[in-house]
Amino acid sequence: MKLTKHGFTLTELMAVVIIIGILAGIGFGSYQKAIERSRFSEGLAAGAAVQEAVNRYYYENTDLASSARKYPKIAYLDISLANAKECATKSDYCVRTKYFEVIVSNSGSVYAYHMKGTTRQLYYLLWLPSFGSDRKSEACAPFGSNATEGADFCKSMGYTDKSPSGSLYYKP
Repeated sequence: MKLTKHGFTLTELMAVVIIIGILAGIGFGSYQKAIERSRFSEGLAAGAAVQEAVNRYYYENTDLASSARKYPKIAYLDISLANAKECATKSDYCVRTKYFEVIVSNSGSVYAYHMKGTTRQLYYLLWLPSFGSDRKSEACAPFGSNATEGADFCKSMGYTDKSPSGSLYYKP
């Protein structure tokens, strides 16, 4: 009479568990990158919408001399963003989406800071005013203590041309 063994040895089970762990680790990293890319898209859409509204404001108010141009408050812009809320800075020149604070600066530029709670994180997006200028208008810049990770993220999103100072990345 022959005895046959059924089942797996402990070594075989451990090998399978280790392989599943490695695959899960790789998958989790890819999942995190996909989530950050979707958040980036939110900031890109919100910032571009605010910049377009700022440009429209300047074109509609051409009676202002260039030296007297005032940057518009968010309330003056004909725009509404989904899920907009009050910024952590409580400014009339700022609007908050779920993951970004979009700020209109005194030069007419628009900044979209990536946020985690009330803290600015990794990178920000920048739109320069388009009136009277032939310069590149959209940039991504690393921000905060982990500037290397922010720069790597900007590059991974297609921003590869560096500014002379090296702090801004433009779309080629």
